[in-house]
Amino acid sequence: MSSSGARRVRVVQLADVVNRHDFIDVIVDHLDADAFDVRVATFGVPSNIADPGFAGRGVETINIHAEVGRRSYPGALFRLRSYLTRERIDVVHCHHFDPALLAWMATRLAPTRLVVGRHYSDAIHLSASGARRSAYLALERRVHRAAAAVVVPSRMIADMVSAIGVRPERVHVIPYAFTAAKYAGAGSTDRVQLHTSLALPADAFVIGTFARLYRDKGHRYLLRAVRVLADELPSLRWVIVGDGAERAGLERSVAELDLHEVVRFTGWRRDAMAMMECVDVVVQPTLQEAFSSVMGEAMWLRRPLVITDVSGATDIIDDNVNGVLVPKRDPEALADAIRTLALDRGLASRLGAAGHAFVTTELTPERVVPQYGRVYERALAD
Repeated sequence: MSSSGARRVRVVQLADVVNRHDFIDVIVDHLDADAFDVRVATFGVPSNIADPGFAGRGVETINIHAEVGRRSYPGALFRLRSYLTRERIDVVHCHHFDPALLAWMATRLAPTRLVVGRHYSDAIHLSASGARRSAYLALERRVHRAAAAVVVPSRMIADMVSAIGVRPERVHVIPYAFTAAKYAGAGSTDRVQLHTSLALPADAFVIGTFARLYRDKGHRYLLRAVRVLADELPSLRWVIVGDGAERAGLERSVAELDLHEVVRFTGWRRDAMAMMECVDVVVQPTLQEAFSSVMGEAMWLRRPLVITDVSGATDIIDDNVNGVLVPKRDPEALADAIRTLALDRGLASRLGAAGHAFVTTELTPERVVPQYGRVYERALAD
Protein backbone atom coordinates (compact mmCIF):
# COMPACT_ATOMS: atom_id res chain seq x y z
CA MET A 1 0.00 0.00 0.00
CA SER A 2 1.37 3.40 -0.94
CA SER A 3 2.18 6.07 1.62
CA SER A 4 1.53 8.86 -0.92
CA GLY A 5 -1.16 10.77 0.94
CA ALA A 6 -3.62 7.91 1.45
CA ARG A 7 -4.92 7.38 4.96
CA ARG A 8 -3.20 4.50 6.66
CA VAL A 9 -5.29 1.44 7.40
CA ARG A 10 -6.29 1.57 11.06
CA VAL A 11 -5.86 -1.83 12.71
CA VAL A 12 -6.58 -2.76 16.32
CA GLN A 13 -5.00 -5.86 17.83
CA LEU A 14 -7.43 -7.13 20.50
CA ALA A 15 -6.29 -9.63 23.14
CA ASP A 16 -6.76 -10.32 26.81
CA VAL A 17 -3.05 -9.70 27.46
CA VAL A 18 0.05 -8.85 25.42
CA ASN A 19 3.66 -9.53 26.38
CA ARG A 20 6.83 -8.09 24.91
CA HIS A 21 8.01 -10.12 21.90
CA ASP A 22 4.93 -12.37 21.76
CA PHE A 23 3.24 -12.96 18.40
CA ILE A 24 0.98 -9.89 18.81
CA ASP A 25 3.83 -7.60 19.79
CA VAL A 26 5.82 -8.83 16.79
CA ILE A 27 2.98 -7.70 14.49
CA VAL A 28 2.84 -4.30 16.20
CA ASP A 29 6.61 -3.92 15.94
CA HIS A 30 7.08 -4.97 12.32
CA LEU A 31 3.95 -4.19 10.30
CA ASP A 32 4.62 -1.52 7.68
CA ALA A 33 4.07 1.76 9.55
CA ASP A 34 3.68 3.70 6.30
CA ALA A 35 0.65 1.63 5.35
CA PHE A 36 -0.86 0.66 8.72
CA ASP A 37 -1.72 2.52 11.90
CA VAL A 38 -1.56 -0.32 14.44
CA ARG A 39 -3.14 0.03 17.87
CA VAL A 40 -3.71 -2.37 20.76
CA ALA A 41 -6.76 -3.09 22.90
CA THR A 42 -6.50 -5.37 25.92
CA PHE A 43 -8.77 -6.74 28.61
CA GLY A 44 -6.66 -4.94 31.19
CA VAL A 45 -4.83 -8.08 32.31
CA PRO A 46 -1.25 -7.21 33.38
CA SER A 47 1.56 -8.68 31.30
CA ASN A 48 2.68 -11.87 33.00
CA ILE A 49 6.09 -12.22 31.35
CA ALA A 50 7.36 -8.85 30.11
CA ASP A 51 5.48 -5.58 29.68
CA PRO A 52 5.55 -4.47 26.03
CA GLY A 53 5.89 -0.81 27.03
CA PHE A 54 3.58 0.41 24.28
CA ALA A 55 3.27 3.94 25.67
CA GLY A 56 7.00 4.49 25.45
CA ARG A 57 7.01 3.18 21.90
CA GLY A 58 4.22 5.48 20.72
CA VAL A 59 1.67 2.68 20.27
CA GLU A 60 -1.86 3.75 21.15
CA THR A 61 -3.52 1.35 23.59
CA ILE A 62 -6.94 1.12 25.17
CA ASN A 63 -8.14 -0.94 28.10
CA ILE A 64 -11.68 -2.26 27.64
CA HIS A 65 -11.76 -3.38 31.29
CA ALA A 66 -12.72 -7.02 30.92
CA GLU A 67 -10.16 -8.24 33.43
CA VAL A 68 -12.65 -9.40 36.06
CA GLY A 69 -14.24 -12.04 33.86
CA ARG A 70 -17.34 -12.45 31.75
CA ARG A 71 -19.57 -10.45 34.07
CA SER A 72 -17.61 -7.41 32.86
CA TYR A 73 -18.18 -8.17 29.18
CA PRO A 74 -21.28 -5.95 28.63
CA GLY A 75 -19.32 -2.86 29.65
CA ALA A 76 -16.24 -4.03 27.75
CA LEU A 77 -18.34 -4.56 24.63
CA PHE A 78 -19.73 -1.03 24.88
CA ARG A 79 -16.23 0.45 25.27
CA LEU A 80 -14.83 -1.57 22.36
CA ARG A 81 -17.71 -0.74 20.02
CA SER A 82 -17.49 2.96 20.92
CA TYR A 83 -13.77 3.01 20.24
CA LEU A 84 -14.03 1.25 16.89
CA THR A 85 -16.73 3.68 15.77
CA ARG A 86 -15.16 6.87 17.15
CA GLU A 87 -11.71 6.11 15.72
CA ARG A 88 -13.05 4.75 12.41
CA ILE A 89 -11.08 1.55 12.80
CA ASP A 90 -10.83 -0.41 9.56
CA VAL A 91 -9.83 -3.83 10.92
CA VAL A 92 -9.97 -5.43 14.34
CA HIS A 93 -7.69 -8.46 14.58
CA CYS A 94 -8.79 -10.40 17.66
CA HIS A 95 -6.78 -13.16 19.30
CA HIS A 96 -8.24 -16.13 21.24
CA PHE A 97 -11.83 -17.20 21.92
CA ASP A 98 -13.21 -14.51 24.23
CA PRO A 99 -11.68 -11.52 22.40
CA ALA A 100 -13.10 -12.98 19.17
CA LEU A 101 -16.55 -13.20 20.73
CA LEU A 102 -16.45 -9.57 21.85
CA ALA A 103 -15.01 -8.36 18.55
CA TRP A 104 -17.70 -10.21 16.61
CA MET A 105 -20.46 -8.57 18.64
CA ALA A 106 -18.79 -5.16 18.39
CA THR A 107 -18.46 -5.30 14.59
CA ARG A 108 -21.94 -6.58 13.74
CA LEU A 109 -23.66 -4.04 11.48
CA ALA A 110 -20.48 -1.91 11.59
CA PRO A 111 -17.95 -1.07 8.85
CA THR A 112 -14.98 -2.43 10.82
CA ARG A 113 -13.80 -5.69 9.31
CA LEU A 114 -13.34 -8.66 11.63
CA VAL A 115 -10.17 -10.76 11.41
CA VAL A 116 -10.06 -13.70 13.81
CA GLY A 117 -6.74 -15.05 15.02
CA ARG A 118 -7.37 -18.62 16.12
CA HIS A 119 -4.63 -19.73 18.51
CA TYR A 120 -6.00 -23.05 19.70
CA SER A 121 -6.62 -26.40 18.04
CA ASP A 122 -9.09 -28.76 19.75
CA ALA A 123 -8.91 -27.09 23.17
CA ILE A 124 -12.69 -26.79 23.42
CA HIS A 125 -13.07 -30.55 23.06
CA LEU A 126 -10.45 -31.14 25.75
CA SER A 127 -11.66 -28.55 28.26
CA ALA A 128 -15.45 -28.75 28.01
CA SER A 129 -18.15 -31.39 27.62
CA GLY A 130 -21.88 -31.80 27.10
CA ALA A 131 -24.04 -28.72 26.64
CA ARG A 132 -21.16 -26.40 27.51
CA ARG A 133 -19.01 -27.79 24.73
CA SER A 134 -21.90 -27.59 22.25
CA ALA A 135 -22.50 -23.94 23.15
CA TYR A 136 -18.83 -23.03 22.73
CA LEU A 137 -18.60 -24.81 19.40
CA ALA A 138 -21.76 -23.09 18.14
CA LEU A 139 -20.34 -19.69 19.07
CA GLU A 140 -17.00 -20.57 17.52
CA ARG A 141 -18.69 -21.57 14.26
CA ARG A 142 -20.77 -18.40 14.14
CA VAL A 143 -17.83 -16.07 14.86
CA HIS A 144 -15.49 -17.77 12.39
CA ARG A 145 -18.06 -17.75 9.60
CA ALA A 146 -18.76 -14.05 10.16
CA ALA A 147 -15.11 -13.06 9.90
CA ALA A 148 -13.65 -11.47 6.80
CA ALA A 149 -10.56 -13.59 7.46
CA VAL A 150 -9.43 -16.28 9.89
CA VAL A 151 -5.69 -16.41 10.54
CA VAL A 152 -4.33 -19.72 11.83
CA PRO A 153 -0.74 -20.76 12.57
CA SER A 154 -0.82 -24.25 11.04
CA ARG A 155 -2.32 -26.41 8.33
CA MET A 156 -3.90 -28.63 10.97
CA ILE A 157 -6.00 -25.76 12.33
CA ALA A 158 -6.76 -24.54 8.80
CA ASP A 159 -8.41 -27.91 8.16
CA MET A 160 -10.44 -27.59 11.39
CA VAL A 161 -11.66 -24.12 10.42
CA SER A 162 -12.59 -25.23 6.91
CA ALA A 163 -14.49 -28.19 8.41
CA ILE A 164 -16.88 -25.83 10.25
CA GLY A 165 -17.86 -24.08 7.04
CA VAL A 166 -15.43 -21.17 6.66
CA ARG A 167 -14.69 -20.60 3.01
CA PRO A 168 -11.13 -21.75 2.19
CA GLU A 169 -10.20 -18.41 0.61
CA ARG A 170 -10.85 -16.73 3.97
CA VAL A 171 -8.48 -19.02 5.90
CA HIS A 172 -4.86 -17.89 6.01
CA VAL A 173 -1.99 -19.95 7.46
CA ILE A 174 0.66 -17.69 9.01
CA PRO A 175 3.17 -19.18 11.47
CA TYR A 176 4.43 -17.24 14.44
CA ALA A 177 7.54 -15.13 14.00
CA PHE A 178 10.42 -15.03 16.45
CA THR A 179 12.37 -11.82 16.86
CA ALA A 180 16.09 -11.68 17.58
CA ALA A 181 15.53 -8.96 20.21
CA LYS A 182 13.95 -11.52 22.54
CA TYR A 183 17.22 -13.46 22.63
CA ALA A 184 19.59 -10.53 22.97
CA GLY A 185 21.08 -12.05 26.12
CA ALA A 186 21.40 -15.56 24.72
CA GLY A 187 24.68 -17.21 25.64
CA SER A 188 25.23 -15.11 28.76
CA THR A 189 23.52 -17.43 31.25
CA ASP A 190 25.76 -18.85 33.98
CA ARG A 191 24.91 -22.53 33.66
CA VAL A 192 26.92 -23.54 36.75
CA GLN A 193 25.23 -20.97 38.94
CA LEU A 194 21.77 -21.95 37.72
CA HIS A 195 22.50 -25.65 38.20
CA THR A 196 23.69 -24.90 41.72
CA SER A 197 20.54 -22.94 42.52
CA LEU A 198 18.45 -25.98 41.50
CA ALA A 199 20.69 -28.46 43.35
CA LEU A 200 21.58 -30.23 40.11
CA PRO A 201 24.71 -32.37 39.96
CA ALA A 202 27.55 -31.03 37.85
CA ASP A 203 27.26 -33.98 35.47
CA ALA A 204 23.45 -33.89 35.22
CA PHE A 205 21.75 -34.57 31.91
CA VAL A 206 18.88 -32.09 32.20
CA ILE A 207 15.59 -32.19 30.33
CA GLY A 208 13.23 -29.25 30.70
CA THR A 209 9.55 -28.58 30.11
CA PHE A 210 8.22 -25.04 29.86
CA ALA A 211 4.45 -24.85 30.16
CA ARG A 212 1.48 -24.23 32.38
CA LEU A 213 0.85 -27.20 34.65
CA TYR A 214 -2.49 -28.30 33.21
CA ARG A 215 -3.62 -31.70 32.02
CA ASP A 216 -3.52 -30.75 28.36
CA LYS A 217 0.24 -30.15 28.59
CA GLY A 218 0.85 -33.87 29.06
CA HIS A 219 3.31 -33.78 31.98
CA ARG A 220 1.94 -37.05 33.37
CA TYR A 221 3.06 -38.94 30.26
CA LEU A 222 6.56 -37.54 30.53
CA LEU A 223 6.59 -38.45 34.22
CA ARG A 224 6.03 -42.09 33.28
CA ALA A 225 8.87 -41.86 30.77
CA VAL A 226 11.18 -40.37 33.38
CA ARG A 227 10.36 -43.21 35.78
CA VAL A 228 11.50 -45.68 33.11
CA LEU A 229 14.70 -43.72 32.40
CA ALA A 230 15.71 -42.87 35.96
CA ASP A 231 17.38 -46.23 36.60
CA GLU A 232 19.04 -46.36 33.16
CA LEU A 233 20.39 -42.80 33.26
CA PRO A 234 21.40 -41.93 36.83
CA SER A 235 22.44 -38.42 35.78
CA LEU A 236 18.97 -37.62 34.39
CA ARG A 237 17.20 -34.64 35.93
CA TRP A 238 13.86 -33.11 34.90
CA VAL A 239 13.31 -29.40 35.45
CA ILE A 240 9.62 -28.40 35.29
CA VAL A 241 9.21 -24.68 34.64
CA GLY A 242 5.65 -23.45 35.10
CA ASP A 243 2.76 -23.60 37.51
CA GLY A 244 -0.90 -24.45 37.53
CA ALA A 245 -3.69 -26.69 38.73
CA GLU A 246 -1.80 -29.94 38.05
CA ARG A 247 1.19 -29.11 40.23
CA ALA A 248 -0.08 -30.69 43.45
CA GLY A 249 -1.03 -33.91 41.66
CA LEU A 250 2.31 -34.08 39.88
CA GLU A 251 4.18 -33.53 43.13
CA ARG A 252 2.25 -36.41 44.72
CA SER A 253 3.08 -38.65 41.76
CA VAL A 254 6.76 -37.70 41.97
CA ALA A 255 6.78 -38.76 45.63
CA GLU A 256 4.89 -41.99 44.94
CA LEU A 257 7.34 -42.90 42.15
CA ASP A 258 10.34 -42.04 44.33
CA LEU A 259 11.56 -39.40 41.86
CA HIS A 260 12.12 -36.56 44.31
CA GLU A 261 15.87 -36.62 43.56
CA VAL A 262 15.22 -36.50 39.82
CA VAL A 263 12.49 -33.87 39.41
CA ARG A 264 12.71 -30.13 40.16
CA PHE A 265 9.63 -27.89 40.23
CA THR A 266 10.65 -24.25 39.71
CA GLY A 267 7.22 -22.65 39.51
CA TRP A 268 6.60 -19.67 37.27
CA ARG A 269 9.86 -18.00 36.21
CA ARG A 270 10.41 -14.71 34.45
CA ASP A 271 13.89 -15.95 33.50
CA ALA A 272 12.50 -18.90 31.54
CA MET A 273 14.81 -18.19 28.59
CA ALA A 274 17.84 -18.41 30.85
CA MET A 275 16.47 -21.64 32.30
CA MET A 276 16.00 -23.02 28.79
CA GLU A 277 19.60 -22.22 27.86
CA CYS A 278 20.74 -24.41 30.74
CA VAL A 279 18.91 -27.62 29.87
CA ASP A 280 20.30 -30.28 27.56
CA VAL A 281 17.00 -31.12 25.86
CA VAL A 282 13.63 -29.36 25.78
CA VAL A 283 10.78 -31.86 25.97
CA GLN A 284 7.20 -30.73 25.36
CA PRO A 285 4.73 -33.65 25.83
CA THR A 286 1.73 -31.41 25.15
CA LEU A 287 -1.63 -32.81 24.03
CA GLN A 288 -2.78 -29.73 22.14
CA GLU A 289 -1.25 -26.53 20.81
CA ALA A 290 -1.91 -24.04 18.08
CA PHE A 291 1.73 -23.19 17.50
CA SER A 292 4.07 -23.79 20.40
CA SER A 293 6.08 -20.69 21.27
CA VAL A 294 8.37 -22.91 23.32
CA MET A 295 9.11 -24.83 20.12
CA GLY A 296 10.45 -21.70 18.44
CA GLU A 297 12.28 -20.56 21.56
CA ALA A 298 14.07 -23.89 21.97
CA MET A 299 15.04 -23.87 18.31
CA TRP A 300 16.37 -20.31 18.53
CA LEU A 301 18.44 -21.20 21.58
CA ARG A 302 19.89 -24.28 19.84
CA ARG A 303 18.28 -26.64 22.32
CA PRO A 304 17.46 -30.07 20.83
CA LEU A 305 13.69 -30.39 20.96
CA VAL A 306 11.38 -33.35 21.55
CA ILE A 307 7.73 -32.42 20.96
CA THR A 308 4.49 -34.25 20.33
CA ASP A 309 2.86 -34.23 16.91
CA VAL A 310 0.56 -31.30 17.69
CA SER A 311 -0.56 -28.43 15.49
CA GLY A 312 2.36 -26.30 14.36
CA ALA A 313 4.97 -28.91 15.19
CA THR A 314 3.96 -31.05 12.22
CA ASP A 315 4.45 -28.01 9.95
CA ILE A 316 7.82 -26.96 11.35
CA ILE A 317 9.64 -30.04 12.65
CA ASP A 318 11.39 -32.29 10.15
CA ASP A 319 11.70 -35.38 12.34
CA ASN A 320 15.29 -36.14 13.36
CA VAL A 321 16.53 -33.19 11.28
CA ASN A 322 15.63 -30.06 13.28
CA GLY A 323 13.82 -31.76 16.16
CA VAL A 324 12.12 -34.98 17.20
CA LEU A 325 8.39 -35.64 16.81
CA VAL A 326 6.68 -38.23 19.01
CA PRO A 327 3.04 -39.32 19.24
CA LYS A 328 0.83 -37.78 21.92
CA ARG A 329 0.16 -39.76 25.13
CA ASP A 330 3.09 -42.09 24.46
CA PRO A 331 5.54 -42.41 27.40
CA GLU A 332 7.55 -45.10 25.59
CA ALA A 333 8.17 -42.84 22.59
CA LEU A 334 9.18 -39.98 24.89
CA ALA A 335 11.58 -42.27 26.74
CA ASP A 336 13.10 -43.55 23.49
CA ALA A 337 13.68 -40.00 22.18
CA ILE A 338 15.26 -38.79 25.43
CA ARG A 339 17.44 -41.89 25.73
CA THR A 340 18.71 -41.47 22.17
CA LEU A 341 19.68 -37.83 22.75
CA ALA A 342 21.29 -38.60 26.11
CA LEU A 343 23.50 -41.26 24.51
CA ASP A 344 24.23 -39.40 21.26
CA ARG A 345 25.29 -35.87 22.11
CA GLY A 346 26.44 -35.33 18.53
CA LEU A 347 22.91 -35.89 17.27
CA ALA A 348 21.56 -33.57 19.96
CA SER A 349 23.97 -30.84 18.86
CA ARG A 350 23.07 -31.27 15.19
CA LEU A 351 19.34 -31.05 15.94
CA GLY A 352 19.88 -27.86 17.94
CA ALA A 353 21.92 -26.27 15.17
CA ALA A 354 19.40 -27.21 12.48
CA GLY A 355 16.53 -25.88 14.60
CA HIS A 356 18.32 -22.56 15.03
CA ALA A 357 19.02 -22.32 11.30
CA PHE A 358 15.36 -22.92 10.49
CA VAL A 359 13.82 -20.45 12.92
CA THR A 360 16.30 -17.68 12.09
CA THR A 361 15.68 -17.93 8.35
CA GLU A 362 12.07 -19.10 7.94
CA LEU A 363 10.29 -17.64 10.99
CA THR A 364 11.66 -14.10 11.05
CA PRO A 365 9.39 -11.03 11.33
CA GLU A 366 10.64 -9.87 7.94
CA ARG A 367 9.28 -13.03 6.29
CA VAL A 368 6.15 -13.48 8.36
CA VAL A 369 4.63 -10.12 9.30
CA PRO A 370 3.99 -8.75 5.76
CA GLN A 371 1.55 -11.65 5.34
CA TYR A 372 -0.72 -10.05 7.97
CA GLY A 373 -0.74 -6.82 6.00
CA ARG A 374 -1.92 -8.66 2.91
CA VAL A 375 -4.70 -10.33 4.95
CA TYR A 376 -5.93 -6.94 6.21
CA GLU A 377 -5.94 -5.45 2.73
CA ARG A 378 -7.79 -8.43 1.33
CA ALA A 379 -10.35 -8.27 4.15
CA LEU A 380 -11.06 -4.64 3.28
CA ALA A 381 -11.31 -5.42 -0.43
CA ASP A 382 -13.93 -8.17 -0.01
